[in-house]
Amino acid sequence: MSTDGDSNAWIQGDDPFREDFFLLPHEEETWARVEQIAEDNRDALRHHVELVIWETNENPDLLKIVVSLLWYFEDVDSRWMAETCFMSVGDLRDLAESQPIMIFHCLDCGVQLQARTRRHLIQMHHSLRALRKGDIGDECLADLLCKKCVRQREDHAEDQRRLDSLRQQALLAEYRSRPYAERRATREWMILKQQVHRRDGYRCRLCGNSDEQLHAHHCTYSNYAEERLEDLITLCSTCHERFHFPEAS
Repeated sequence: MSTDGDSNAWIQGDDPFREDFFLLPHEEETWARVEQIAEDNRDALRHHVELVIWETNENPDLLKIVVSLLWYFEDVDSRWMAETCFMSVGDLRDLAESQPIMIFHCLDCGVQLQARTRRHLIQMHHSLRALRKGDIGDECLADLLCKKCVRQREDHAEDQRRLDSLRQQALLAEYRSRPYAERRATREWMILKQQVHRRDGYRCRLCGNSDEQLHAHHCTYSNYAEERLEDLITLCSTCHERFHFPEAS
């Protein structure tokens, strides 16, 4: 049986000179292209920023509005604007902050928040947008709180953690005081026992038997009611009885 036809089809199918042949580029080439695209876009953005500022240089009021607007775009380098306006970065900052477009208030007390830097101003804008999308993260929330309210929230969270800890300790003490037989009938114990059996492959750790009823045996009671997996092992009913009553065997 000849395979020449199949061989030719295979060669044609992987012909690197076909128009539709796909060859994945090397990672270094991909990243070089990424950097080139970023550089080209940065140059284009700078060019258009310069064009906008040049058009407003003869109108101080309009220039102030344009600078204040561009101040919120993190991709716009403040040094580009400063050079185009023939200013220092500090003077440009004063100009932008003299007519703020966006104002942020503390979400708790309502006091107006003062941006420490341009980066902080942009961060507050990003955090507000994230919160509106439902991203209720501690960092986003902290960006839109004054220092006093941040401390108050931290104190409140600490009080809540202390309360939760005290309640957990009380519940644990009450749980530990229950008879062992009563605990073995709880859902919590069933979950723990199943995880121990699952870890041990549903076999007795002493004899390897999987046909008898399996028990969860405590290696230590030091973490009772808060057992870790390593605190228990799986034993069959026979090995478990021999372990606790060796004289009976």
